[in-house]
Amino acid sequence: MSAGGMRFDEWRGSFDGRPALWIKNLWKPFGCVVQLHKFVRADDPGCFHTHPAWAIRIVLRGGYVEELGDGRWRTWWPGRIGIVPPHYEHRIGGLRNGKESWSLWIRGPKVAAINVRGC
Repeated sequence: MSAGGMRFDEWRGSFDGRPALWIKNLWKPFGCVVQLHKFVRADDPGCFHTHPAWAIRIVLRGGYVEELGDGRWRTWWPGRIGIVPPHYEHRIGGLRNGKESWSLWIRGPKVAAINVRGC
């Protein structure tokens, strides 16, 4: 699969079948995974999810705004680093530049199921 000339390993999308997130697996050491994420649009309104493992995210370019499951909003700009626990419920609400956002994800071994709400 390719997007913008780069080959990606998978994508996640929305109800209309269009990609919202492209994923490139860079390295898989000891049950962990290092991935490059390219967001190209927001998640569907009201569609929240959790993650299967603890992760560190590093926003590289663009940035995004996320809506948390409790209704709060957070902005992620380039250079911002954060820890994402498995119970962290959120959705990508929009891209800061309206085009794309690139981030590096370093995810530990899977410890939980992904929960999806509102989709």
